Amino acid sequence: MGDGTVKPRLVIFDLDGTLLDTSPGIFATAKYTMRRLGLSPDVPEEQMRKFIGPPIAQCFKVVYDLPDQYLDDALAIYKKRYVSDGQYQALVYPGMQMVLKTLKERGYLLAVGTLKNESTAVNMMRHYALAPYFVSIHGDFSTLAGGRTKADVLRLVLSDTHVKPEEAVLVGDTTHDQNGANVAGVGFVPVTYGFGFSRISAPQGSVASPQELLTRFP
Repeated sequence: MGDGTVKPRLVIFDLDGTLLDTSPGIFATAKYTMRRLGLSPDVPEEQMRKFIGPPIAQCFKVVYDLPDQYLDDALAIYKKRYVSDGQYQALVYPGMQMVLKTLKERGYLLAVGTLKNESTAVNMMRHYALAPYFVSIHGDFSTLAGGRTKADVLRLVLSDTHVKPEEAVLVGDTTHDQNGANVAGVGFVPVTYGFGFSRISAPQGSVASPQELLTRFP
């Protein structure tokens, strides 16, 4: 189903832009960080969208072209502010809880695989009442520097659940998700309601809403 041939046992969800609209907290925290560094926080909205998905260190370089001399301070400021404030500004995508409930009732194993800090991801799933649907939640290391790749995270989920790569599918909204799925050998379902793929740029087989996922995983 996920790859067009084999019905998967495991559906892994990206977090940012797939389960939750985390953009309000991420954007606000990034701009707060730049102001604390004494630098301009203002970039076009389309540029800010690049903060969704990759490791935060990479985001500051891509979005703000932040010099290396500022990077350690930026990560420390960002982490503290996001933990205290930013993570609580997210929104669950409409219909997502119903989708997770239905998929679980249909017998799928569900998991989260994100490049967000793992402890933050676990806390957010609990805060937004989504944790009970997942048998595994994995993310990046405790630092924000980006110690794990997307494929690393997916392999951890596969190890937790004892599922073969060909029996798993990642649902995600960016090319980072797609590339990670390819490297890990799992299927991929792109969504266009997040931040990375538009309906024009999305790979074949994309879905436009959480509810549409139910047609992909009957």
